[in-house]
Amino acid sequence: MKKLLAIFVACVIGVSAVGCTGNNAVATVDGKAITTKEFEDQLKFSKWITELQYGDNIWETMKKQDPKYQDTIKTQVLDSLVQSQIFLQYAEKNDIKPDQKQLEEFKAQNKKMFEDAKAKESFTKSGLDEKFMDDYAQQAATITGVVKFVEKKSTPDEKKLKKYYDENSEKIDASHILLVTTDEKTGKPYPDEKKVEIKKKADEIYKKAKDGEDFAKLAKEYSQDPGSKEAGGSLGEFSKGSMVEEFENVAFSMKPGEISEPVETQFGYHIIKVNKKTKLDYAKVKAEMKQELTQKNSQEMISKIQDTAKVEKFEEKVKEIPFGSTGAEKKETEKKDTEKKTEEKKTNENKDSGNEQKKTEEKK
Repeated sequence: MKKLLAIFVACVIGVSAVGCTGNNAVATVDGKAITTKEFEDQLKFSKWITELQYGDNIWETMKKQDPKYQDTIKTQVLDSLVQSQIFLQYAEKNDIKPDQKQLEEFKAQNKKMFEDAKAKESFTKSGLDEKFMDDYAQQAATITGVVKFVEKKSTPDEKKLKKYYDENSEKIDASHILLVTTDEKTGKPYPDEKKVEIKKKADEIYKKAKDGEDFAKLAKEYSQDPGSKEAGGSLGEFSKGSMVEEFENVAFSMKPGEISEPVETQFGYHIIKVNKKTKLDYAKVKAEMKQELTQKNSQEMISKIQDTAKVEKFEEKVKEIPFGSTGAEKKETEKKDTEKKTEEKKTNENKDSGNEQKKTEEKK
């Protein structure tokens, strides 16, 4: 549940209400618009949250790390608004209501924040109002409702869980010797003629292993997998889905003690040795596998919801929207305004003093 909620929370940074499609839209989701005003409000909110967490000077740090940080943030805000709308519209289509417990928690947090004078002043200076936070609470609670809906739909019954167990109940402990077929510097595959040489070398190592030479010593000498080389090629224990398909197909078909001929994958040529096979106890792993399968099903359901939504983004329009003043800039402006007012006050006081002195002299 927590993992699922994290997925959705990442999507629902944005708070928006859809309107009619038009020139005012920064994006559309299934034909419904996200307006410029909604984008501007969300941008203000994101800036406020960032400054609240890291301080007003965070933008100087951001600028050093990414000179185009403003465009980066605006793109993130747009994406979050789009993702929000995808799931909120899904909630509407499936009559999913806001989770009441979550809604009350958000409302309580909002109330507490606005009772704090400094927090309220900071929030008001960001250019937002309390309605924005009320909308946030409503929509975040709706997303929690979607989370629970997806989780319920994704939870397997006993039959599906048993099938999943049958497909994943075996674990193997294996070692390998890897000869890479990709240039480490460029990331590009070696030319065919070099791959032929590497394959020939792999065949020679395989023959040594089959003839009884110590597999761990061969791995330390020849393997180019930095993660397992010094451990004698040991990959530890793993189940299906942990390795690339070509590797797994061979490894899981082998018996303990067997050594495979070189197996080609995207990484290179592997010589595999299966050390041990283990059959998992259903009663012991049932709860863990149920959670694992629920998560897997949920991810697939989420992806389907996202992929079936028709999204159009107007990124050029977003680039034209001003990033607005940051907290540090606002403070600098306030400081200058204060100094200006102080100076004006002094000038007026001096002027009044001069007038009084003139009047006194005239009386004399």
